[in-house]
Amino acid sequence: MDFAGRTVILAAGDFPTAEAPLRALREARRLVCCDGNAAKAAEAVGFEPMVIVGDCDSLDDETRRRFADKIVEVAEQDDNDLAKAFRYAISQGWRDVVILGATGRREDHTLGNIAHLADFAAEAESLAMVSDYGIFLPVRAPGGKFQVGSGAQISIFGFDPTIPVTATGVKYPVRDLLLPYWWTATLNEAVADVVSVSITRGVVLLYAAFDNAQCIMHNAQCTMKR
Repeated sequence: MDFAGRTVILAAGDFPTAEAPLRALREARRLVCCDGNAAKAAEAVGFEPMVIVGDCDSLDDETRRRFADKIVEVAEQDDNDLAKAFRYAISQGWRDVVILGATGRREDHTLGNIAHLADFAAEAESLAMVSDYGIFLPVRAPGGKFQVGSGAQISIFGFDPTIPVTATGVKYPVRDLLLPYWWTATLNEAVADVVSVSITRGVVLLYAAFDNAQCIMHNAQCTMKR
């Protein structure tokens, strides 16, 4: 995955251990941590946060002292720490965002973080959420082409049940399909190197599993090299 020069936002879910997300940390231009736990986890393995953004309710006194000049405290409770960190990044003009550590641990945090991608998509020029197991990419209307490699396991998630979705290059047909439930277009498989996703409006999410593959993303394209 082409991470060079990107902004990495590290949430406080499972800290990454796979090569793709760890490479994102190594090659990032800047590291934004969602809270003190994320900052300490990054520091423990040699990654220094540029800034810590959130409500800071998890910061102990020692962490506050050590990162005193890097803390941006956002007290409002309408958004979670990931949304606060993302909006801070956008306010700084950092629109090339890779999100790590957003899954694992509490399931409600995981679902909330994934759903936020649909909101974030309108403000970022390049956006991905990467875990140890795969990558989420927002697909904005009218859609896009994604080079995932034949055999890749993919799913599509929608948040507006009135938006029809069409996908080509997949094993199970997706033609003007409405997505009333999150599971409606999951567990599909690419039968061509390139999968196309088309929508008339709004945003859907494309998930591609790594399956022991290395993922390379450039300009919203994801290529898996086996």
